[in-house]
Amino acid sequence: MAHSSSSSTIEYKNDKSVVCNFNRLANIVQAWTDDNPGRRFYSCKGRRVGNRYDSCNFFDWYDEEKPHGWQYVALLGARDVMRKHKEEIKILRNKVRELAIASERIGENLTDSKQTCEACKACEELEKEVLILNERSTVYRNVLIASSIGLTMVLGVFVGMMKW
Repeated sequence: MAHSSSSSTIEYKNDKSVVCNFNRLANIVQAWTDDNPGRRFYSCKGRRVGNRYDSCNFFDWYDEEKPHGWQYVALLGARDVMRKHKEEIKILRNKVRELAIASERIGENLTDSKQTCEACKACEELEKEVLILNERSTVYRNVLIASSIGLTMVLGVFVGMMKW
């Protein structure tokens, strides 16, 4: 199985006041690797020293348990859907840019308003598709967050039952 690594830019509140090696409040970032989809960890963004940043490479898991079972599979599936949507959004934005440039050229070089109007309609349709894909991406992200919270609650109940 190929291991891909990425992390999201979603930031969570560091309620445990975990600090990095620079004694700065660590960021909580979400991993989207094959081994740890949706799992959160503490990381240091570094500190500014002159014109550059020094990194202390601080790392510590926020979520104690790795995702497993049906939630693991669901997180991987949702991650892949989000990646696909992001790629589609990127492609559509490039098409919108190309059409906008073409529309400007048509407007400058041609007086035929029919061709300009068709290019504008195509741009508007692509912009609508981009908005729809952005909305879907938001919905999938919310499902992932709710799923992670559900896993935490189930694990908490399970641990409580084991201690009882």
